[in-house]
Amino acid sequence: MRMAVAILTLTVLALPGAAALGQSSTLFKPGTEFRDCAECPVMVVLPKASFMMGSPESETGRSKNEGPQRKVTIAYPLAVGKFEVTFDEWDACLAEAGCRGRRTERQGKERGTRPVTHVDWNDAQAFVKWLSDKTHMNYRLLSESEWEFAARAGASTQFSWGAVPRRERANYGMDECCGGFISATDPWELAAPVGSFPPNAFGLHDLHGNLWEWVEDCWDENPVAGPSNGSVRLTGDCGARVMRGGSWASMPVRIRAAFRHAFSLSDNDNFIGFRVARTE
Repeated sequence: MRMAVAILTLTVLALPGAAALGQSSTLFKPGTEFRDCAECPVMVVLPKASFMMGSPESETGRSKNEGPQRKVTIAYPLAVGKFEVTFDEWDACLAEAGCRGRRTERQGKERGTRPVTHVDWNDAQAFVKWLSDKTHMNYRLLSESEWEFAARAGASTQFSWGAVPRRERANYGMDECCGGFISATDPWELAAPVGSFPPNAFGLHDLHGNLWEWVEDCWDENPVAGPSNGSVRLTGDCGARVMRGGSWASMPVRIRAAFRHAFSLSDNDNFIGFRVARTE
């Protein structure tokens, strides 16, 4: 499923009561891109659809915790960050005291449109709270099923573009463990600036590789027990949360759409980031 993206090149200043005036409903048309403030992430509205979550037993590199597959339906308006949250966006949160700067010195000199790193799960929660308070809209992390829906972008293959990993489509590590890899159109040893690789059919970038992305769900080895309506799972081990997407250091098998991993709430490193979601 390839979706034509209708770009809405405007900045919407979200004021109290804006959603009640119909602003949010106007924006939430599939394919629309918008941002709620100058410092806010660019959001892309996804279509309502069903998909098969997880991987078939025949998929190369499959882990047991990826199946059996189950049908998930996203039947509500959902906007997802076009990119992983950047240092520019993170620094805006720092400047307004919405986020903690305790690891700023570890985050490197190359900031700007590079995706923010060294963020633990609570840091990501602070950022979405800051966004929600600032815009009076409903920002949060994606649920695990929303994340996989966004990553697949209508595809049922291992990657949104097909069954074979491609270095011109994603920033990932060596074919066999481990480390960064500079090759083809990937000149970045670590995370690439957002938008460096082509978008998927929904208009989203870097869901495969670049950085592991926090999602909202508690970790559970059994994905079958998860909700079928896109909602967050808050059962299992909530001292660990699900990570998706792999990173610049990951082998190709770990950047597949179905690959699942668990990190503790306090984990942070130069291969960990996140993106945001918004509902009406």
